[in-house]
Amino acid sequence: MTDADSRPAGADPTLGGGLNGWLVERGLRGGDMAGLVDGYCARLVDAGVPILRLFAGVQTLHPLYDGFSYIWRREDDVPTRETYLRNRQDQNAEYLVSPFHDMLLRGLPRLRQRLDGPAEREFAIYSDFRAAGATDYYVRLVGFGSHYDNVGGGLEGDGLIVSWLTDRVGGFSDEQLALIDASYPIFALAMRAEATNETAHSIAATYLGSDPGQRVFDGAIDRGAVSRIRAVIYFADLRGFTRLSQELPAREVVHMLNDYLDCLARPVLDAGGEVLKFMGDGVLAVFDIDQHGTGAACGRALQAARAALAGIDDINRRRRRDGRPEMETDLALHLGDVMYGNVGVEGRLDFTVIGQAVNEASRIEGACHQLNRHLLASEAFFRACDGHDGSLVSLGRHRLRDIADPQELFGLPAELDAAG
Repeated sequence: MTDADSRPAGADPTLGGGLNGWLVERGLRGGDMAGLVDGYCARLVDAGVPILRLFAGVQTLHPLYDGFSYIWRREDDVPTRETYLRNRQDQNAEYLVSPFHDMLLRGLPRLRQRLDGPAEREFAIYSDFRAAGATDYYVRLVGFGSHYDNVGGGLEGDGLIVSWLTDRVGGFSDEQLALIDASYPIFALAMRAEATNETAHSIAATYLGSDPGQRVFDGAIDRGAVSRIRAVIYFADLRGFTRLSQELPAREVVHMLNDYLDCLARPVLDAGGEVLKFMGDGVLAVFDIDQHGTGAACGRALQAARAALAGIDDINRRRRRDGRPEMETDLALHLGDVMYGNVGVEGRLDFTVIGQAVNEASRIEGACHQLNRHLLASEAFFRACDGHDGSLVSLGRHRLRDIADPQELFGLPAELDAAG
């Protein structure tokens, strides 16, 4: 059981008591969806509805997931969450033979099927329900927004499916179904409120990064709202993209660019960094030193950089084998103080890092082609590595554009500097 057992201190008495009053209050207060599902089921049971299992499925806007569901079972302590990946054929195959899919095709907002005898339409999942002792199955489906009046053909983007299962002899009584029907619309609204909140977090994290997204969601939306942080800067750019974008069909360019950018950015995320910006064919990312510590942040950044080089090298081998054009990368690692926050114009802001250290990282990246290197690191980065240098070697002092004094640069040994 989660937080569903008692009415919170200071609860608003004007919302009313009982199940529906609790649902309204919970929807207004917010919280985790598992707690909402658990509290709803607990109160239905307390009201005399003998639920064996409840399923609540919501579609969502997420780059990886089509939707997610919570399943409450009488014998479990807490509901379990399942996510449904986009373009997963095995999951789609199960859905296509489910009662839910059949309801959508037929435009049915509700379904009731007694399971203590032959079903009107048999579905594979009914065998599992009967094996668990179920006698009755009830489903409600509602679309949100533009889907509210028409659930046929799918709930693409916004809708809720809930099913209730009981093992009561004789199935649900009319009174029990009436209580479910009376509570379901309010439960659906509360679920939508929670799902909308989760979607907002997902969109912010997808387009801004996890930490910037959380900061924006917490209210950091004023232009000029910045803070100073010390960070490792990871600045990468692809060679040859402009030429290839002019020579190849647009769709092929997009697919190719996504493959290469995945190689550059995925290792950053895996290593705990923040990808702040995709700049056409480039990537700007940071590793916050306050979060990781100086040496560890450098080690994580170098680990990500080497993984990126290896990934691009692997892509190029495959493309070379298939006779397709290739790209190489230039990648710079630097360390310094940056301003982290909102810049832009009113109504259109960008959450990013700015400052001299970012400019210096850009100039170091620009020297990669000149020195025939795919990875260059600054002296500040090298000195801060504290044993995490990964065999970086000095490449001497070099002049960088718009920087007055020559800078000592470091790189991997030539045999390890592969990205093409």
